[in-house]
Amino acid sequence: MEENAPASAQALNPPATDADIRELRDSLGCQLPEVLEVWLRCNNGSTAKDGRTAIPGGGRLTPHLDSKIFPGGEMFLDCRSIVERYENNLRVAEDIGDEDWWQPSWIPVLAEADAHYGLILDAGQRDGSVPVLAYRETDYPKGYASSLEELLAGVADMLEHGRGDGGLTRGRQVSVQDGRVVWN
Repeated sequence: MEENAPASAQALNPPATDADIRELRDSLGCQLPEVLEVWLRCNNGSTAKDGRTAIPGGGRLTPHLDSKIFPGGEMFLDCRSIVERYENNLRVAEDIGDEDWWQPSWIPVLAEADAHYGLILDAGQRDGSVPVLAYRETDYPKGYASSLEELLAGVADMLEHGRGDGGLTRGRQVSVQDGRVVWN
């Protein structure tokens, strides 16, 4: 990406530090999946160019156009954003009295900035698997992919080779415009 899409590459944060990972682990009510930790240690989200605005009860992330490196226009959350969304969604579930709306084992990883929409890892499976669930404003989370590895491999294949048929890339094409990854 640094060579072929430098604007998008600049949206990637430096790797998460041991302190970032420790804070994330301490904030989650579940085990941090290994694949998420490995990804965060490569880059701590695609939010390096984003703005943050303080709002009552937390903060609001305003994504830069370059941050939306995934096919649906989502940004990959950094450790801090994962914790903010996780805690907020648990609070909402408690406030509305609907424990099915958000579970303590659900970890948000990809998200739209201005809507309750994105992908989460379900770290509460008894068999040790960590499936990916999709959630949106009007629906409860539901199965989307068997793993984060599967989704990231599909995106990598499309970025590196211009082909791939992963859950996020199905039916899409990728190009670079003004140094930025653009999905069609």
